Amino acid sequence: MKAVVQRCRSASVTVDGQVISSIQRGLMVLVGIGTNDTIHESQWLVNKLLNLRFFPEGDNDEWGWKKSIMDIGGEILSVSQFTLMAITKKGSKPDFHGAMAASKSKAMYDTFLTDLRTKYQHEKIKDGQFGAMMDVQLINDGPATIILDSIDAPDPVIPKPYLTPEQKRLRKEQLAKEEAEKKAAAHDRKPLSTTEAAPTTDESLAQKFKESMMETY
Repeated sequence: MKAVVQRCRSASVTVDGQVISSIQRGLMVLVGIGTNDTIHESQWLVNKLLNLRFFPEGDNDEWGWKKSIMDIGGEILSVSQFTLMAITKKGSKPDFHGAMAASKSKAMYDTFLTDLRTKYQHEKIKDGQFGAMMDVQLINDGPATIILDSIDAPDPVIPKPYLTPEQKRLRKEQLAKEEAEKKAAAHDRKPLSTTEAAPTTDESLAQKFKESMMETY
């Protein structure tokens, strides 16, 4: 996801000659959603927007990066903007294949807005009209504009699978056996003789562990 974030004194969105959204002091945000974006990128962008220190210390100060939008109690006007995902490496015509299709991006954009409202104040998050031709006006304060790109987001943390006590025991025995085989192989330059013997009727520890994991899921 990409976002063009503009610090503003006021901003508004007009559709068909009617103002549908407006804010006073706060952030005007243009949001683009790419084909590979997920909820992880959306959550990263929400947290970045709400915590970005983009405002000066005092209300009358002109410059400084001391306070976030939440610190000043400002408003956010968000407008979906697929053209941010344009590819311009070749030729003179922008290529928009990098943008997520509207049929999918609408749901993700709605989730993005819901997350903003949940983590901040619902009434302070305003929106344009998804997919419409809009006239967007603002008074840029500064001007101060920052581009955020979720390519800078850290990789998502993948939780470790839950193991039952029996699975933990099997896993521990399996690791111990593998470690013993490595030591024997290093010493004898060959696998343990037990691994060369014909398989017994009992299943291997690895197979037992694998089956127990399949039962869990």
